[in-house]
Amino acid sequence: MGNKHVLAPDVARIVAAEREDSPLIDLFAGMCSIAAAVAPSSRAVWSNDVQEYAALVARCHLASQTPPIRAADLAGILTSNFVANVQKLRARFEKQLNEEKTALEAGDPASYRALAGNWKHVGNDQRLASEAEELASRPQSFPYRLCSITFAHGYFGLRQAIEIDSLRYGIVHAEASGELDADEARWALLALLQAASICAATPGHFAQFLRPKSDASARRIQRQRHRSPWALFLDAADGQNPFGTRSWRAKNKIHCADALALWPQLDTYNLNHAIVYADPPYGKDQYSRYYHVLETLVRYDYPSSSGAGRYRPDRFTTPFSLKTKVRPAFKSLFEEISNRGWTLVLSYPSSGLLHRTDSQPLDDLLSKYFPRVTRSLVSPTLHSTLGARHGAARTSVSEMVWLASS
Repeated sequence: MGNKHVLAPDVARIVAAEREDSPLIDLFAGMCSIAAAVAPSSRAVWSNDVQEYAALVARCHLASQTPPIRAADLAGILTSNFVANVQKLRARFEKQLNEEKTALEAGDPASYRALAGNWKHVGNDQRLASEAEELASRPQSFPYRLCSITFAHGYFGLRQAIEIDSLRYGIVHAEASGELDADEARWALLALLQAASICAATPGHFAQFLRPKSDASARRIQRQRHRSPWALFLDAADGQNPFGTRSWRAKNKIHCADALALWPQLDTYNLNHAIVYADPPYGKDQYSRYYHVLETLVRYDYPSSSGAGRYRPDRFTTPFSLKTKVRPAFKSLFEEISNRGWTLVLSYPSSGLLHRTDSQPLDDLLSKYFPRVTRSLVSPTLHSTLGARHGAARTSVSEMVWLASS
């Protein structure tokens, strides 16, 4: 949604001029674009993100000491438990699976619309909601079925949801049996998230799923439903590689916390100096709704489900995306970094919510906390508007990067 991967080489260049012994603390790490750009320098990167799926990405790419197992070996390890879970769920959903297969093979949009419209799931059926509530206290109950009872005939087809649940079951039990170590299990789970993202029927994010409202949309959904999570999982597994060297990854640290509440954890390291990179959320949309399915697949905790998007109830809310709280959030961020005498590299676009709600330039606000403030980069770019929800699919903005220090 933003443009961090494009900014990453410039951020890495700016950071490279700072003290070599200072770790880079990436407060809003996301998919680790900044760390990937910094890795060749061997500077330690301490990654943080409040979302557990993003922390999983960081643990794999930035901290793993064991490389991922390739597809052929992984298939041999997982197949038995995968098949066992699939068979159990197929027995439960035999009638519904046959109906789905018939509708998809017929290519009839009307029949598929009826099938999807009548589907019962945790968000609209009390019996299934009660089942999920009971499973939340014992999430490792066999068969694994979170995706099947929560997201089927929404983000995924029923057959796909069963495969996703069964892959999750296979990964958990391979780690428990010692066939996968902790790093290898995380790599496998990351491959599962990649497979789920590819086969999902969405506009490119998980804030909502595609609905078969027209023949054209129904056919698009049907094409996605034919994809196999198992096959996509194996493809993803063969494409995985960590960043940097093993010795560099051993220096890195991974945190999963609210960026504004991370400071007590960082203080336990007694750092003399650090460089903090921050690219806080810039729009009024709460980003957690765009990734809630991935978050749920990682946590696998059978949450309740609500709304058209089948959202989990505890999605994180950031003050950086609230008009009344965005300025205090920035002030808190700047104060914490300044009080420690650390250096800040901040990126924020011209379209950011703070610019739209506060007449004081960000340069002036930074200068209240840091004696030295330089706007190091102003770069024209395009931002996604999240599926053209607000009109045009992309909008022109200027990405700005500041360097602020004591």
